[in-house]
Amino acid sequence: MRILIVDNVHPFLTDFLTRSGYKYDIITDIDYDGYLALEDDYDGLIIRSKFVVDWVAIDTKRDLKFIIRLGSGVENIAVEYAQKQGISCFNTPAGNAPSVGEYCLAALLSAVKHLPTADAEVKNGVWLRKKNYGKDLCDLKVGIIGYGHTGKAFARVLNGLVEKVYTHDKYKTAIGDEFAEEVDLETLMTVCDVISLHVNYIEENHHFFNQKIIDKAGKPFVFINSSRGLAVKTADLLTALQTGRISFACLDVLEYETSQLQLPPKAEWPNELQELATLNNVILTPHIAGQTSDSEFRHAELAAGIIGKIGI
Repeated sequence: MRILIVDNVHPFLTDFLTRSGYKYDIITDIDYDGYLALEDDYDGLIIRSKFVVDWVAIDTKRDLKFIIRLGSGVENIAVEYAQKQGISCFNTPAGNAPSVGEYCLAALLSAVKHLPTADAEVKNGVWLRKKNYGKDLCDLKVGIIGYGHTGKAFARVLNGLVEKVYTHDKYKTAIGDEFAEEVDLETLMTVCDVISLHVNYIEENHHFFNQKIIDKAGKPFVFINSSRGLAVKTADLLTALQTGRISFACLDVLEYETSQLQLPPKAEWPNELQELATLNNVILTPHIAGQTSDSEFRHAELAAGIIGKIGI
């Protein structure tokens, strides 16, 4: 069996493939057109977000038997079409769950302790102690929308730190556990001081978090999004931040990212993103919540387990 790897992977995975007798090629400088031009002699494809594996890409590789996406989402793969062609599709959502959970905690602490604004002020010679009074985690109610791998990881990190954790998942029921109490979306939005979004992106979730949901909030809240940018309507988020409906936003993902999880040059940003970037009550990071050396190892370990189970 021959496997094509088009993104950087942890050495654990290539060591596993070598020990197990698999042949593999690593071509990390390949793009979509380059992939189309390759000979059709690979049984497996291991990818992250290098390019979109659409029906055209799938049709050029009829020998392909499986695709493994290192990470949680699979929106850059035409999964349904691939499966119809007999290609099994996998991902490794558990690989970066602990990393995302810890990122969300760091984002929450930065928001409620005013770390970014206080840091900027002091560096500019401004010493405002009262303005930067924070909040204690032990008095906060946190709502987690979407209770998959990353949502559960955040709830575990919060265990014993906050007053209460609530969760809601529109695709699952009976999800409450020792770390979070399941409630309906209205209750979660009404009582929580912090809302953290953990939903996969599918067309149904386009602009899931919008003005209609924001209007359900019972008080100003901190908003964290470490899932997918397209799940949030940026224009509505901006309005809520400007009017005080949302007190602070920590965004690791943005609506305007490409399918390769990159952001266009700033000169090409739409007006609402330009305005968002000027706000002091916003933290923006470049889709790094799940990016750690430890998560890279876990992704590789999970991918190796999948290949071993396939046993081709």
